[in-house]
Amino acid sequence: MDHSLLCIDLGGTKALVASVVRNEAQQIRQYTVPNQAGVDQVNAFIMRLIADNLTVNTTGIAIGVPSTLDIHSGTVLTTQNIPNWQHVPLKSLLERRFSLPVVVHNDANCFAFGEYLYGRHHASNLIGLCLGTGIGAGFVFNGNLYTGNHSAAGELGNLSYLDGIIEDYASGQFFQRQGIEGKWLAEQAHRGDPFALQQFETFGSHVGHALAQVVMMLNPDVIVLGGSVTHSYHYFKAALDANMQQLLGDTLAQSVRVIPSSLNHAPLLGAYGLFHHYNNKELANEV
Repeated sequence: MDHSLLCIDLGGTKALVASVVRNEAQQIRQYTVPNQAGVDQVNAFIMRLIADNLTVNTTGIAIGVPSTLDIHSGTVLTTQNIPNWQHVPLKSLLERRFSLPVVVHNDANCFAFGEYLYGRHHASNLIGLCLGTGIGAGFVFNGNLYTGNHSAAGELGNLSYLDGIIEDYASGQFFQRQGIEGKWLAEQAHRGDPFALQQFETFGSHVGHALAQVVMMLNPDVIVLGGSVTHSYHYFKAALDANMQQLLGDTLAQSVRVIPSSLNHAPLLGAYGLFHHYNNKELANEV
């Protein structure tokens, strides 16, 4: 039987776990993240979900986390949406507990790298933007993942915007701040409800502003949108495009493709690819 990697996509509200064999995610399970728990409880949760999913064929663990981190030591530094989970030597904790090699990386970087490796976008310069509980981006330039110091490149959600930060307006927090549940709003929009459609239009304008800043700074070939909010992309696409066009002008706006992800479980596949990358293994036969 083929050896597998146990790959984990840890988000601010949910975690996905899968065994990945030759770039195919198998036996995918979802867990609710105890995001308000203390550091010991969050660590115990991660240990438990790994222990529950290990098999005799597991040869390593790759985990994407919603955090800034020291990539080389695999230490989680700051985590905005799991506020008590800070300064955690996650790689060493997991390697000591499970006696397997571990790679820890930022979740948006895992998403972007997964899209680059397996999304068939035919682009050397790609940005993967995750719209979920928060907003974060991963950058691939000339085929190489760019992380910056402490994997903080792409943390555009913390940039100032209006009376707060971009994350307040261009992520799921836009709806939460108004006491609106995203799934309910999407159902209402599907029925043609004017209030719901207006909410998505306003949201799309905010996301368009965020993307315009990214394009003006980095001028990528393609921006791939992922995360739970992207499931409602068709409701906010027009407003997103319109604001990007207004802010960038015709030439720059038309130079970049903005598309929702069509790749199943890109963050899990990106974690898989990054494990191979950091362990100097060849992916050429699988990409």
